[in-house]
Amino acid sequence: MKADLHMHTVNSDGVYTVGEVVDMAKRAGLDYIAVTDHDNFTDTTEFRHSIKTIYGIELSTTHNGEAIHVLGYFKERPPKWFVDKLEEFKKARLERALRMLELIDEHFGIKLDPKFVYEANSITRGSIGREIVKQAEGKYTKSYVFKNFIGHGCKAYIPALKIETETGIKMIKDAGGLAVLAHPMLYKTENMMEVIKMGFDGVEAIYPHFHEDIQKYRDLAGKYQIRFITGGSDFHNLVGPDDGSNHGNIGDSYIEGNDLIKFLGELGYER
Repeated sequence: MKADLHMHTVNSDGVYTVGEVVDMAKRAGLDYIAVTDHDNFTDTTEFRHSIKTIYGIELSTTHNGEAIHVLGYFKERPPKWFVDKLEEFKKARLERALRMLELIDEHFGIKLDPKFVYEANSITRGSIGREIVKQAEGKYTKSYVFKNFIGHGCKAYIPALKIETETGIKMIKDAGGLAVLAHPMLYKTENMMEVIKMGFDGVEAIYPHFHEDIQKYRDLAGKYQIRFITGGSDFHNLVGPDDGSNHGNIGDSYIEGNDLIKFLGELGYER
C-alpha cells in the first residue's frame, strides 16, 4: 500500500480539481491520498468510494520571520470553529493579494485582472505568480517571477498573515488532528531545529528531490520523540525535470509499509 499525503487542488494554489487529482492518484497506483490545501479545508468525502482519502490541510505559519508550513491530518472532518478560523485567514489572504496586484502594476507595469483573486478558494503567491506567467505568455518563468517580483524582499512582496508555528500546531491538535512539520529540508537549519521541538506528532521526511535525506529526518524524528514520518509529492501542477520546482507529480513521493501502518494507526484510520 502507498500513500501520497501532500497535494493541492484548485481549492488553494493547485490547478486541478479534486476529481482530477483523484484520477491521477489512481493512475499512479496510490491506495491513500490526503488533499492538503493551503489554509483551506477540502472535503474529500464524496471520493472515498474510489480511493481512500484522508482529511488534511496545510497551515501557513511563521517562526523567526520564516514561513513554516504545518500539515494537519484528521480522522473526521475538522470542527466548525476550525473551518471558521480558516475563513478569517482566507479574508486576510484576499486583502493581501489585492494589495500585491497593486504593487505589481506600480513597480513592474503588469496589470492583472483581480477576478482570479476573487474566484480562488485560497489565494497564494503561487496563484499570483502563475497568473503573471500566463499573462506574460512565456516571457517569464514562475521561478523568475518569485525571484524578482513577489519573493521575499521584492517590491511586490507582502508578508502573509502571521500565525506563530506553535499556534498552528495547537490549532490542529485542538481540532483533533495530527500536526506534521512539512518539508523540513526547505527551511533554514537553525529554524528547523527549533520548530522540530515544538510538539509535532510527525515530520514529512519523504519529499521530492530530497530522497537522499530520508534517513536524516527519520533520525531527527527519533531524537525528538516524534512518533511517525510522512511523505508526499506536494503536487500543485504537472512538472518536468527542468522546471526548477521543489514540487513533484502525484505519486513521486509517498509512504508505504510500516511507515503507512504507523501513520494510519496514530490517526485512528481503519485500513
